[in-house]
Amino acid sequence: MLFLLRHRFCMSQHPSPASGQDLTEFYRDRHPQLQSYLYWQVRSQEIAEELAQETYLRFLKQATPQPILDLNAFLFTIAANLARDHLRSNKRQQQREFIPLDTEIADVKPSPEDIVANYCLESQLQQAIANLPEKTREIFLLYRVDELSYKQIASRLDISERTVEYHLRQALLLCRNFLTNI
Repeated sequence: MLFLLRHRFCMSQHPSPASGQDLTEFYRDRHPQLQSYLYWQVRSQEIAEELAQETYLRFLKQATPQPILDLNAFLFTIAANLARDHLRSNKRQQQREFIPLDTEIADVKPSPEDIVANYCLESQLQQAIANLPEKTREIFLLYRVDELSYKQIASRLDISERTVEYHLRQALLLCRNFLTNI
């Protein structure tokens, strides 16, 4: 049947608009494929059926009937556009949905326990850094405090970037060992 539709539209010198008869044939022969395609796009049988019906309505509501060379491609294009529009609309709606906050708003101030724990950790980190070998400590502070790149540190200290990398790795390992042994 599809061959007849293609033959009728493609072989004529002046293609004519598709008729209601052609749409009836398409519905009878290709509706299950159209609905399966829409289901594959939107993952809902109900929505796929609604979009399939909307596809036919859009086709029939054309203000100025245009020559259609391939009714199958034309209807599947309408369906694809409807599915895309539906998915975009759904995404926008989900983004706009209001998510109610808990009645209690979390206190953003740290608790006294957190303050003491952070103070202790900071003190321990300072001890760990102070215990680093001099060259390793200098490179570590240039990288972490002064926020210099490997290249900038290497240039300033007249050493290679690999040496900078080595000292930073050593600093992290020695600090970790110091903190786990406390």
